[in-house]
Amino acid sequence: MTLTIQINERDRLNTIEKMALLAMPPKKRIWLLKSLGRWERQNARRRISQQKDIDGKALPPRKGKTKGKMLKRLGKGLEPYVKNANRLELTWRNRLTGRIAARHHTGQPQKMTASQMRKRWGTPNYLAPCSKSQARKLRELGYTVASKGRKGKTKPTLRYLMDTLSQGKAGIIIRELSNQPTTVAWDIPLPERKILGSKEQDVNRQLIKLIEQANKRN
Repeated sequence: MTLTIQINERDRLNTIEKMALLAMPPKKRIWLLKSLGRWERQNARRRISQQKDIDGKALPPRKGKTKGKMLKRLGKGLEPYVKNANRLELTWRNRLTGRIAARHHTGQPQKMTASQMRKRWGTPNYLAPCSKSQARKLRELGYTVASKGRKGKTKPTLRYLMDTLSQGKAGIIIRELSNQPTTVAWDIPLPERKILGSKEQDVNRQLIKLIEQANKRN
């Protein structure tokens, strides 16, 4: 992901400010764009620290019990690059980090495969006792067992399921009862978490400040 700012496309700058920008020697324009990039980087890092997006709203929290700040790694490796003394590109040195930032920025789902899950979390112990969450799911799906000493079937207790079924067996029964095919890949939803890019009026305001500073430089 790259944030791009082009000097000659700042339509909301007035004529005098545009002329001042275009009249600058390349060395000053490079300094100005680099400074603007550092300002944008500082804004992105502040948003990460405050856990807010570009509109000042709180970032959507993680699902599950995991706590702690999100996107902390995205504050590192963000660098401003100037092309042809006219174009600023603010991006990550590491391309993988840039792709992760892009997924969060657009809310792009992350595809996960069974092999990736095994690499991350290890291979499940299918012989281990049925977990409590599996037992709850079985009861929810209407799983029954033969009643002792009488005809018919009954819904077993959580304890009975955890004592008599393995995780592997419970998983098979859950898939059968819910008509779920064996999944080898799936998409993990990702909400939008935009941290890069300031509002145009704020960028123009900062540009005007930098133009004034640049004109005072030798």
